[in-house]
Amino acid sequence: MPQALPLPMRVTVKGASTVGWMAPMGGPRSDLGFPRVIERELLHAGRPAVVLSHTVAGDATVNVLRNWERLIVGWSPDVVILMAGHYETIHLLLPNWLERHANSLTWSPRRLGTIYRKRVLRPTWRALVKLQGTVDRRAPWLSAWRVRQAVADIQRAITHIRQVGSPLVVVMETPPPGPHGVRLFPGMSSRVALLNERLGAMVNGFGSEEVRLFRTTDVVSSFADGDLSVALPDGFHFCPDLHDLVGRLLAAEVMAWAETQDHLKPPA
Repeated sequence: MPQALPLPMRVTVKGASTVGWMAPMGGPRSDLGFPRVIERELLHAGRPAVVLSHTVAGDATVNVLRNWERLIVGWSPDVVILMAGHYETIHLLLPNWLERHANSLTWSPRRLGTIYRKRVLRPTWRALVKLQGTVDRRAPWLSAWRVRQAVADIQRAITHIRQVGSPLVVVMETPPPGPHGVRLFPGMSSRVALLNERLGAMVNGFGSEEVRLFRTTDVVSSFADGDLSVALPDGFHFCPDLHDLVGRLLAAEVMAWAETQDHLKPPA
């Protein structure tokens, strides 16, 4: 008879560009985002696993809530890792649709479209960001409502996700912005701090060992002697080495949890 195989662990990672983008981009194939690092570490440890990463640049937390059923129900993952809320800490006032439109990665290089983007859209966008920055220095608290809404979206999504086989849910803190991010969005640091504080309170509110907080800020502050210009070169996204470190730490936590799960143990 063929040898019985253990059930592969299923891991879903969901978030905005922070999950898959790295700074700088365009590096070698060996530069892996932290979801791929998780998969690598699990497989190298002899733990059969499949890791699916769902990431969209500038994705709002409301989409985590809207899309949870499509991403979770049929797949029924053992582990769900959420890194959501980053977008809501960036802008003071500018809306999500405008961010997506101005910084689209899918626009077609047609002549009229290119003229519109270069001569109208991009100059307008830069002017609006500069104006927003001026206001942000004086009243960063104006967008605190966005952070509160983001946490409410995440909480509702987790409540639904936990109904599908009670997976382990790891909620990742949002990293503080690097120097370039602070220059563009002066109030972002305070909004990130507020988001992480509320995420911690939300996780504690579930009262379950299987809804956990991953302290991204501690990892970032321990990397490169706390130099955020190295950790987040573009001000927002992990450098390749930090992606690797975050992935290895998450993989260790996931593997420790998997040891307690009878359905993931090798068959007798």
